[in-house]
Amino acid sequence: MGEFVIETKGLTKKYESQTVVDRLDMAVREGEIFGFLGPNGAGKTTTMKMLLGLVHPTGGTGTVAGHDIVREVLEVRRNCGVLPDPAGFYDNLTARQNLRFYGKLYGLRGKDLDGRIEATLDLVGLKDAKDKKIGKYSKGMKQRFGVAQAVVHDPPLLMFDEPTAGIDPQGAEDFRTLMRQMRAQGKTIFLTSHIMPEVEAICDRIGIIVGGRMDICGDVDQLVDHYARRQGYRLKLRIKNIDEATLIGSLKTIDEINVITRSNGAYVIDASADVSERVSLAVSRASGVVVGLESYRPSLNEIFLEVTRPAAVIADKAGR
Repeated sequence: MGEFVIETKGLTKKYESQTVVDRLDMAVREGEIFGFLGPNGAGKTTTMKMLLGLVHPTGGTGTVAGHDIVREVLEVRRNCGVLPDPAGFYDNLTARQNLRFYGKLYGLRGKDLDGRIEATLDLVGLKDAKDKKIGKYSKGMKQRFGVAQAVVHDPPLLMFDEPTAGIDPQGAEDFRTLMRQMRAQGKTIFLTSHIMPEVEAICDRIGIIVGGRMDICGDVDQLVDHYARRQGYRLKLRIKNIDEATLIGSLKTIDEINVITRSNGAYVIDASADVSERVSLAVSRASGVVVGLESYRPSLNEIFLEVTRPAAVIADKAGR
């Protein structure tokens, strides 16, 4: 299969004059949970449909589990388990009956199928409800059964679309625990979600798509660095044994510092680069003592909003 379970190069989808996915380059590593984020209309659903062979690309290439998404669609689907939003089941059948039907679609038969059904229901915590009709399941139970449906044929790649939407907090945490367990078993999970704390807590890497193109991609620390390069760096400084005038005069020698303000007994420093070491040194040279020096760390939600916020357009009336 190689290092990447999903890989696209220049993947494009156009509908008449509208470009929905625009030369998308993406690589999802084997055994990771990859968060695929973007505002509504950014091209997430279209991308997933192309990866699964449900929509034909206009341009570019893509592979899933080493198989071409255009020429080897059946192999792509054999290697994927999908939990769509919303998921659809046969509500009048039990969990075991549903899985028997889905398993047979993937060619499972006899004892192999029976074994996979039992193991899968045990994995998602539904073994005691296997003979209960899906229509009687709670929302959380249905989501867990959706995972069972996706993994019954033991695929290496799982695609989950908003898997915890509408689930109570305990059910959502149970689902996150389940995803971690599957990652530990070597599964790769491709996850879309609008719940930023969840994505930040569980994903190994995150890609944010804007206007059909990958804007940024990396782990949370890399996204924080990206945000800082766009918005600047912020430090919170607490000191003693030094007066304000001496401090300000010392800090003004650092060219990258733009603004210094006071907030709740601390100094807030906005800079164009990470100047924490030079701030400590400047305070020390002025015979002060650093009591606390913290870097401001934005949340994933702040990063997402900054990346996806439309650019302001300033019209020059004189130029019209």
